[in-house]
Parts: sequence; structure tokens; C-alpha cells
Amino acid sequence: MFSDPVIGENFFGRQEILELLLKRATALKAGYRQNVALIGHQQLGKSSILRQFLYTLRDPEILSIYVEIKLQSLDYFVDQFIRSLLFQYLTQTQTVNPTESLEKLELAAQDSIPKTVLRTREIAHLLKTRHAEEAYTKLFELTSIIKGETGKNCIVILDEFHRLGEFGIKNPFVDFGKRIMVQKDTMYLLSSSSFSASRKILAEKLSLLFGNFERIYLENFDFQTAFAFVDKKIEPLEISGNLKHYLVAFTDGHPFFLENITTRLRESALATSQSEITSKAIADVFYKLFYESQGVLNQYFMKLISPWTQARSRGKQLLILAQIAKGVNRLKDVAQALNMSQKEASSQIQELVEYELLVKVGVFYRFHNKIFRFWLREVYERKELSLMGISGRDDAFVDAVKSSILEHEEITAMGITERVEGLFLQFRNDLMEFGEKNRKLPHFTEIFKTAVHETSLRGSARKIIAKGHGRCWICQVTETKATEKEVMSLVLGDAQGSLAHTKVLLALGGLDENAKLLAKEKRIFTMSLSRVNLLMDLYGKPPIILQEDIPSAA
Repeated sequence: MFSDPVIGENFFGRQEILELLLKRATALKAGYRQNVALIGHQQLGKSSILRQFLYTLRDPEILSIYVEIKLQSLDYFVDQFIRSLLFQYLTQTQTVNPTESLEKLELAAQDSIPKTVLRTREIAHLLKTRHAEEAYTKLFELTSIIKGETGKNCIVILDEFHRLGEFGIKNPFVDFGKRIMVQKDTMYLLSSSSFSASRKILAEKLSLLFGNFERIYLENFDFQTAFAFVDKKIEPLEISGNLKHYLVAFTDGHPFFLENITTRLRESALATSQSEITSKAIADVFYKLFYESQGVLNQYFMKLISPWTQARSRGKQLLILAQIAKGVNRLKDVAQALNMSQKEASSQIQELVEYELLVKVGVFYRFHNKIFRFWLREVYERKELSLMGISGRDDAFVDAVKSSILEHEEITAMGITERVEGLFLQFRNDLMEFGEKNRKLPHFTEIFKTAVHETSLRGSARKIIAKGHGRCWICQVTETKATEKEVMSLVLGDAQGSLAHTKVLLALGGLDENAKLLAKEKRIFTMSLSRVNLLMDLYGKPPIILQEDIPSAA
């Protein structure tokens, strides 16, 4: 494990999710059961949220059964499930060692909850006599039995629930789903770091229950939370607004990477009696974390690619990853760069998608986290794919990080309108998915701004007009929350002669409900900040961070 779950004072952000879970727990006692599925990619903090929920709940009327499914072993899962249940019950009246054996927990509980203990022993006997299917089914009946004996509701928390399918049980999710349907007094809180597998299970294996699960898709920290996270983690050190902006943009607000980088920055600065984080300090810490063989983040990424570093691996997956890291992110371009057929390239890319290293967006392939792209380009290719390899300290890597900081500062000093214009000039009739619709991003050859509108009081005062190859976008950028006024400003704008034109509202601050309805009615194409930054990422550009999200220098 590369990071441990955090609770108490060390837990940061995710308050909306935590409050929702506590609200659902309170509703359970009132007779309203709502199951929840928490889904997100690795290292986003799902286990920390679950542990903080348990730490915060502490309700004597609720028994919280937490099991992290780590091993492909039904015996281990059953033992953890039952021990967690008995432990939670016993700790409400006495002191219990969390490492206590199942047998001792059963002895301590048998007088007060005899029916429950009788069932746990029955399940153990079924496992010993190789009746695994029956033992698995009866296990999930325990919460109803203990409810009958104690009147206490149960919350069953299964961390990495998709691994239930690894126990060798026939139709494990069908039996699990049937039990959920009839247990109205038990709330299930499921978590998974396998984004594709968990969604498939919920949609197919637990299809009858899909609507009964409230789905929470965990994302990176938003920029405002990420800035606050950096401030907290580097206290009492100072850091300039530009360097803080760089760290947040570099990590895209990913808590795992922010945690590792800021912790190492703070330790390094305090050890050398420095009071401020500098660009040199960032470059040196990046070298320690990403470049050195024993660096935590270097080892993390080496583990990600380990399936293709074995001698028996015959594919070109690593070369494909290296090409995509350099910006060659369309299938036809990858195939051409590696002298492969598109069919062969597609097959090997699909394997990377199934391992959740890549995701397909329109005609593009991108990484789930942008730091993996950085590591592949600046570390793996430099050390493993170069002709001679590199031994000793590589000052070129440190210099590259320093240069990237300066480049980032120059780019982000540009106005948002200018950055949007630069993005539009990268379009090459690429097909992109916007919600449930596909849209072609035209190849623009000419972009200019209209004159300032005297009536424009909010957001951008100009419109961008992009033309090329018979297509035209009339676009307005708003940095604050867009209202009906911004939509009507586009509706009433002048058409561009005989050109086929599309009216586009880049609502970087979001849209209010009336604006959303009006934009849909008037067929205005809208893009949020997250969608614009997705395009920025696909075309190799830093994200846009609104000025209001950038705290002043410490």
C-alpha cells in the first residue's frame, strides 16, 4: 500500500460526501434505507472517507460492519465480516481487543446474542465441510438476525466490493442482490477502485438494485480545496501564489500526489531551515519522488506498468504508453508511430483501457491521471527507453522541472480568452463525446474577437469568432455563473453570413438553472470548466484555474 487511510484531524475535504453518508445513516434509524456505492479510481481517498465515516458515526443504535476485501479467499472474508460484526456489538458495552480471535468474540457474545452466535458457528461449520455457497448466503443474513435480537440496525461497508466475484462462488452478486432486496433494515455502503468493473456489476449483476443504489463518483479535489490542502500541509512554510498554482495544476488536485509532494517539501524545507518553498525545492523533491529508483511515486508507477515489464510480455503496450505520453493520442497516429496496424494497436490499447491506465474520449486516448503521463515522458522514457540509459544523478530532469514551472507561469499569465483561442486552433475535426452526443471539433484557421459590448456587465465583454473550412463558432466566455442574460447575448448575436455557425457558451463559472433551460431551448452548445479543461488536457495544455480560485501568496 502506498498510502494509509487518514481519519480525525488528518482527514481533509470530502465534507459533502461525509455529510451525505451520515444523513443516510440517520435516515436508516427512521426506517428509510438508501444504499450507497462510492466509486473512483485508485488513491482518491475512498478508504479514508469510509474510515472517517465510521470514526464520526459512533451511534449506539447502529452496528457498522467494515470489511476491506483484500484477498481472494472466502474464508478470510467470512472471518473478517463476522469478527467485525461481533466486535462492533461488544465494544458498545465493554473493552475488546480488535485483534481478538473469532472464537473468543463468540464466547463473549453468546449469552447476549445467542441466535447470532449460533448462526456464526453454523457458517464456520459450512465452510469446513466445503458448503461454501450456503455459507456465503447465510453470512448476509446475520444482520437481520442481530437486528431481531438487539433492535440495532446494521450498516455493511464492503471496501472493494467488486472482488466478491473472486471467491469462486457461483453467481455471487445474484445471491448478494437478493439479500439486499429483502433486508430493509440493513444499509449497504459499497466502495470500489475498479471504475469499469464496479459500474458493470451495478448495471448488470445488480441490475434490479441499480436504482436502489445512490452512486457517488469520487473525483480529484476541486481547485479551491486543493489550494487549501497545500496551505495546510506546508504550514508554517510560505509559498508563492505561482508555485502553489503550479502544484495544483500539475497534480490536477489529486489528493494522493498532493499529499506526497507537499509532505516531502515540508520535511525537506524544515530539515534545511528554509522558511519558503522555492522552484529549486520543488525540482529537487520531484527528483526524489519520481526519478530515484526508491522514490515512492516512481515505485508506484513501476507497479502500474509491471504486467508489461515481464520477459514474457510480447506486446508494445509500454511503447504505446510512451507515445501517448508525448501527445500522440489518436489510434491512427499511435499505429503509424510504432509501425503497427490499427487493428493490432487497438487490441493492445484496449488491454490498457481494461487495466484502467487509459480512457477513451472521442477519438483520443488519455491517462486517468496526468502525472502518470509526466512520469512516462520525463522518467521512464529517459531511464528505460533511451539508447544508453542514465546512471547517477540526472540534472537534465531537474532542469526540465524548473523549465516547466517557468513555462506554466508564462502560460497562466495569459488571459483566459487568449488561452481559449489557442485551444480552438488545435482542433482538427476531431470527434468528441459531450454527454450522450458526439460533436466534431472543427479545424479553425481564423480566430478574432468582436468589439466590446457596452451592455455586457458580467463575465467576458467580448465574443470569440472562430472560422475555418466552412464552419464557424460564435463563442462567449463567462468566468462567473452564467445567467439567462449571457445566453440571450448569444441568441441575439449576428449570424456570420452564409457560414454554418454554432453558438457556444463557455460557462466556466457554471450556469444557473434558468440559463441551462434557455440554452437547451435555444440550442446553445455549452461547456463547463471541467469540459474545457478536459480539452486542454487532450491537447497538452495546462488547465484553466479561475482567478477567484487562486489564493494570494502566503
